[in-house]
This record gives sequence, C-alpha cells and structure tokens, in this order.
Amino acid sequence: MWEGHGSGVLSRKDWRPERVAAFAVPLIILAVMGMGARLFERAGAPPPPALSFREVMGGTLGFQAALLAGLAWFLHTHDRKWADAFGWRRGPVLPAVMQGVGLALIVLPVAYSLQWLSIVVLKKTGLPAAPQAAVEHLLANGSVWQRAGLAVFAVGVAPAVEEMLFRGVFFTCLRDLGHPRAALWVTAVFFGLVHTNLPAFLPLTVFGAALAWLYNRSGNLLACIAAHALFNLVPFVVLALGWHFGDAGGTP
Repeated sequence: MWEGHGSGVLSRKDWRPERVAAFAVPLIILAVMGMGARLFERAGAPPPPALSFREVMGGTLGFQAALLAGLAWFLHTHDRKWADAFGWRRGPVLPAVMQGVGLALIVLPVAYSLQWLSIVVLKKTGLPAAPQAAVEHLLANGSVWQRAGLAVFAVGVAPAVEEMLFRGVFFTCLRDLGHPRAALWVTAVFFGLVHTNLPAFLPLTVFGAALAWLYNRSGNLLACIAAHALFNLVPFVVLALGWHFGDAGGTP
C-alpha cells in the first residue's frame, strides 16, 4: 500500500521540511496549550459564557483565512499550483468524491462509538467531558441563518483548508521522508489535538488516520475533502431531524 508510485498511490511531493515546520510548530504549540487548558478545567465547573455567533465565526474564519494565506505562500515558495500539489487533476472528480463518501459512512459509526466511550471514561476519571460549548450552543439555540452560516463554514470551508494542511502537507512531508506509518499516526494525533475537544480527540484521531490512508491510496485530496465534509455535515442533519443522543455530549 505504501510503497511504489503506480496508479492509485500518492506520488511524492518533496515538500521542504523547514517550511512545513513553519506551519506545524506554531499549530502544535497552540494545540497542546488548548488541550492542556481543557484537561485542567475543573469537572462540573460552570461553563464559560457562550460566545456570540459573530465572535465564533470571526475567530474561526480568521484562523482558516490565515491558514489559507499560509498555504498560498507555501505553494508559491515551492513553485507549485494548487491542483498539481493536491492531485485534483488525478482522474475524474466523481469517483474521488464517492470514495470519500464511502469512507465517511464507514468511519461515522465508529467515531460516535468512540466519542461515547471517551465521555464515559472522562466522567469516571473526573475530567471535563463537555463538548465545545460555543459551537454546541449555537447549533442548539442559534437562528436558522446562524446555523446555515456555521454549516457553510463547517461543510465547505474547514474541510478543504484542513485537508490541504494535514493530509496535503503534513502527512505527505513525513511520508516522503521515509516514515509512512509514523506519518499517518503522527498527523492523525495532531489532527485530533488541534480541535482541543477532549471527548472528540479519539474519534478525530481515528478519522485523521483514515483520511491519510485514503489520500495515500487515491492520490486525490478531493476524496478526503468529501469525506471530511460529510463527517462535518452529520451534526446539522441530526439537528434538522430533531434527533439527540441524550448524554452523548454532542458530535465529533
């Protein structure tokens, strides 16, 4: 699966490690600090005041815009075009999208099961098991337009930017250095950490590993973006259908 560069296998990208590190190191520091802050929260303490829709969207869109600008600089310094860098021209679009949809449908039940297990363990150990309060509050209580805005971001913007960064740059760089299995799991753990959500850490790590496997197998990042978009769409579908999972603690 990992060796060779024939049909259906991700080709070498040869990203410059020092420029990849310029992306990775600040994000790792932020992720560790954010997850550390979550770990030291007192279990059962009242949640902080919920952020407004404008604050949530401003912060998240600003962060994603900064990542996108960084990616543009990164590709420019490598003299690479977006389509060539991430394999968007590798074969027809529809088969790649269907691969992504298939992977998401397989991983979703596993992710929800792992989240439920994580919440049980966190509660038994006295660690905070609440999901991301601001987003969950807006999903549950926001207006239709606010939910639509969150959906556009979560389903359209975040999957594309995060896949270009985590699978397109971080995973591929480590893999090309000769450490394919370490690349899969290191970037998967990093992907779980950067969301700073304790109950979702394990399911997101497993999902990140599955996405790296898919990118290595397909060579087309559109497959990963499609899987990520469907994965992020589920909470909005659940909400629209009026389903809820009792004490499940939200969504991955």
